[in-house]
Amino acid sequence: MNADISQRRRAIYTGLKPFMDDDSLIDAVMHWEEHFASAPRFTLQKFVSELCREGDLRSRRADILLSLVQAMNMPSQSLLPDPVQSSPAAKTDRSGDAFVALARALFDALDNDQRYQLRLDMLASLDGMNLPAHVLHAMNRWLNDNQPLENLHASVTVLRALVNRFYVLLCERLGPVNADKALSRAVSRAQASDPAVAPNLPSLL
Repeated sequence: MNADISQRRRAIYTGLKPFMDDDSLIDAVMHWEEHFASAPRFTLQKFVSELCREGDLRSRRADILLSLVQAMNMPSQSLLPDPVQSSPAAKTDRSGDAFVALARALFDALDNDQRYQLRLDMLASLDGMNLPAHVLHAMNRWLNDNQPLENLHASVTVLRALVNRFYVLLCERLGPVNADKALSRAVSRAQASDPAVAPNLPSLL
């Protein structure tokens, strides 16, 4: 799943590269990943329509769509490197690692019954969150199949939404005061377990 997402992300990046500056390009790739990565390929037209609503891109809609379709059919060796892996921002942004550390610490901060209930509540919530396909897959494997949760390549918006959902579910089960205490303990544990992710934790809360 992650390899497939990386390949298609490279194709989106390659197809859009001739038409956008670096900042806009990364934003567009992340928008695709959040809203279109799990959709069929024919929805590329909708993605392009959203990108080209205004400005200079509007008149180049057909060219952009053609470029993306061609990139989606290129062999892997012809595509540009994965922007998530190769961009300077990706190399310094530890948001995915910070989320993993925080999520693990949050479960460690609960007793067995609370942990079990939060796991069930979160699993029931995932499908309604419109998560990128690879994030949904990783969360399901962690919560449902007890597989290790590893670094998630996702925007801060997606990761923050997951943290917020955890918090809302805790509030419903434990009340706001105890939920605040649990989250505070989790943040402290995450910082202690991996000090390198500490600068990225505030953006998730």
